[in-house]
Amino acid sequence: MKDKKFSVPSLSFGFINFRFKIPHFWKFKLPLPNGIYLGGGKLILGGLSAVALGFIAGMFLLINTGESQITFPQTGASYTNGSLIGARFVDPESPQVASQTLQIYAAADTRIDKIVLTNISLGKAGLTDAFAIQGLSTSDSIIIGELIIKNSEFPSIDIAASEIYSIIATPNVFVAGHTFDATVSNATNNITVGSARGATNYTAEDMTVDRILITQAAGTGDVIIGSVVLDNVKAWIGGINIDNVEIGTFTISDSSVGDDGNIDTADFVINSSVNVNNVTDGIVERPIFIR
Repeated sequence: MKDKKFSVPSLSFGFINFRFKIPHFWKFKLPLPNGIYLGGGKLILGGLSAVALGFIAGMFLLINTGESQITFPQTGASYTNGSLIGARFVDPESPQVASQTLQIYAAADTRIDKIVLTNISLGKAGLTDAFAIQGLSTSDSIIIGELIIKNSEFPSIDIAASEIYSIIATPNVFVAGHTFDATVSNATNNITVGSARGATNYTAEDMTVDRILITQAAGTGDVIIGSVVLDNVKAWIGGINIDNVEIGTFTISDSSVGDDGNIDTADFVINSSVNVNNVTDGIVERPIFIR
């Protein structure tokens, strides 16, 4: 900070022959902040002008955006192509109501390393699926290295039009009736997803959500996901629905499935349109009725 000098000139009055000078003690020095220069009658405000312009620009941006940014895992939003920044999701079943759906929406060639869902409660009256993985077709599908469901509860599970190399259902899975009608095929691929470089991780925990959707956008090509893990995810209504996926290993353990308490009707179904290489079926049938 530099000192600036100010001087008061002498004064003269014309109506009498009188002249005097202001004493020298009127000369003084005043410290001023850098960026302000006083001299020759001009005022230059360099630093303060830059600050003011920045403030105005920031206010303009805030007014134009209108709302705060949506970031994963905020509900009522769709997250596209591996982005953690979302857009508002409108439920087609009830567009007039604010959605609590969490959607991961991916176009062909999107790479996602892990989707981990922990301690989540699902379900809303009127929804068919509480959790869904939906590819486009058997040729343009969602490819998953490993799907794990553990410590979870769902009224039903239905898998169709997919390829799964290995299915493992451990003996501590209790189901109110199940049918594994998959087609055994040696042509089924043992999917392994390699490098996670440049891939996104989605992690959500300790939440209450209407439903969770992992959906493939229209286009040509596959979506690649290293692993999907559901740990202590529970739905009181709406099941798991999986279509048009290709999975290396699907493991379900320490979980319950059932919506009617009747072991004579299947609540866990793997349809004949699913090709598998090997199946380990340790499921125990019990009259499970999830409410």
